[in-house]
Amino acid sequence: MLELHVWGPAFGLPSIDAECLATIAYFTQTLDETEYHLIQSSPSAVPTHHLPALHDPSQKSWTSGYSAITSHLRSTHPFNTPEPSKKAQADSTAYNTFLTSNAPPLISLSLYVSSANWSTTTRPSYSKILPFPLPWTEPPAIRAAMSARASHLGLSSLDTDAEEEKAEAAAKADPGWVHIPDSIKKNITQRRKAVRESLSPEARSRIRLEGLTAEVLDVVGEVLSGDEEADGETTLELRCLAFGYLALMLVPEVPRPWLSEVMRGKYPGLCEFVEDFGGRTCRLLPGKENEARQLPWAKHTKSKDEETEVRIMSTGSRNSHTLSGVLARFAHGLVRDIPLVGEEWARWWAQQRAGDVMKTSSSSSSTLVSRRNKDLVLVASSGISLVGVAAGLFYLYKGLLPLGAPIQTWRTPVSVGLSGLGAAGALFSGLDLS
Repeated sequence: MLELHVWGPAFGLPSIDAECLATIAYFTQTLDETEYHLIQSSPSAVPTHHLPALHDPSQKSWTSGYSAITSHLRSTHPFNTPEPSKKAQADSTAYNTFLTSNAPPLISLSLYVSSANWSTTTRPSYSKILPFPLPWTEPPAIRAAMSARASHLGLSSLDTDAEEEKAEAAAKADPGWVHIPDSIKKNITQRRKAVRESLSPEARSRIRLEGLTAEVLDVVGEVLSGDEEADGETTLELRCLAFGYLALMLVPEVPRPWLSEVMRGKYPGLCEFVEDFGGRTCRLLPGKENEARQLPWAKHTKSKDEETEVRIMSTGSRNSHTLSGVLARFAHGLVRDIPLVGEEWARWWAQQRAGDVMKTSSSSSSTLVSRRNKDLVLVASSGISLVGVAAGLFYLYKGLLPLGAPIQTWRTPVSVGLSGLGAAGALFSGLDLS
């Protein structure tokens, strides 16, 4: 049975990730529910370090990414559909490249860069998806990665947290030889703040945001204008991919809904497509968030040692969801953020996880125990590393020169000779009176 590892449900959708949504929709259209299971996961839990990830026990292989998974599925589970023409294949490749390059930045701006939407909607959703204590380490890394995907658009002002830090740093900078009194500086700052607070960052950049959205959605409309029956499975792949991105643009209820407002105001056809296609593929109905739960999600159970496991998972993937596996992932996130050490650690961790790809077919108890022991070693080594770094920082702080004694005593300097008599003494102090 195939195992499809995806990000968990959020916003009333089966997944919080666009490619995971597209893959789920594709599976529901091409496979029977008895042929696969959906497993709620995160990139740190799979050997490929990327979601969606497909584990095929019959092939003893892992495949990650929407395009790679659909290609693998076509080669192992051929469908009763006509072979697409060369033109249709070329158009499919072009549209696929366009969507994966231009749609993610819009979602990043809406759900991750925007401080209001991130803190109110997106961050709490990740806290519900990830097991404790992973919400402390993984969501900040995810937001940084998603923000980087939209950095070329020059709309970092939507991240008000970063803008406030920049403003504080600029205020503390050396003003040079020109000194502005604090009272005048305070009045200027308050006036500027009042003007900026009258409009949200999204409102100040609304024209540009609408232009960027139109550049993407106009092309998506071309993708969905074709005849689904005539183009076969190539169009199905494109429709599933378009649904994944459009659903995350339209469905999430956020405090700054500029993206969904543009869709509902100027692209009603795309909104109808999301509702119709989502109802057929992901069993979503308007206003009924629990419909997504009817998908073939893996059932969780308790093992003898009271560690949470998934009954139908392979040994390798199940080990990442045990208590020791979650702690190892958490420790990895902590060590990864340490300067200098974090990069080398992340590289070593990736090599270790990649080595498990060829070993996931084994399900013997000895293999399971060895991998649990390996996770425990990772947790212990990570803890020792963190303690060592903390101890080093503590002793470094203790070794710094004191900034001042706890009690300050001021004494009048005792002058000796004519220099202690003021200006007249200084005048005669240079004379030789002997």
